[in-house]
Amino acid sequence: MAELDPLAAMGISLEEALAADKKITDKTRKGVRDRRICICGHPVARHAEYAGILTCKPTAMRCPCKKVNTVLEADDIRTFLRKTEGSGMMHALTRGIAASVSSGKKVEWVVPLKCDRCGESEGRKVMPSVVTQGGQMTNNATGYDVLLCDVCRKGV
Repeated sequence: MAELDPLAAMGISLEEALAADKKITDKTRKGVRDRRICICGHPVARHAEYAGILTCKPTAMRCPCKKVNTVLEADDIRTFLRKTEGSGMMHALTRGIAASVSSGKKVEWVVPLKCDRCGESEGRKVMPSVVTQGGQMTNNATGYDVLLCDVCRKGV
């Protein structure tokens, strides 16, 4: 006759199983999750590499991100599941930051805010920008995302 307690059948007590489950649950609640955000505007956890090819799949859509470049850490990475529709305010990174801040979630830069083109940081505001492989600004996501200052954005 089969044993009635499925845990006992495996040689595990209820207390051991509950203790193991609590340990795992507590670990994820305490922040072991990856809270980093790439410059493409999507969680680093949504990037994967297969046979040397990087993929970024934040939702059912795909992002053409070419390289993971961590720029932020966020309390809630779910607000960074947005599509890039252009540079500046239309970029997934800006949209995710706005959604986080408006819902009271903390977002922190983990890189110095400086222009990726000229390297200046003093007195210049940088914004996420979509550029082509050749460095020209575009409105379509290309996978080449950079932080550009207002001066360089006008010159591109």
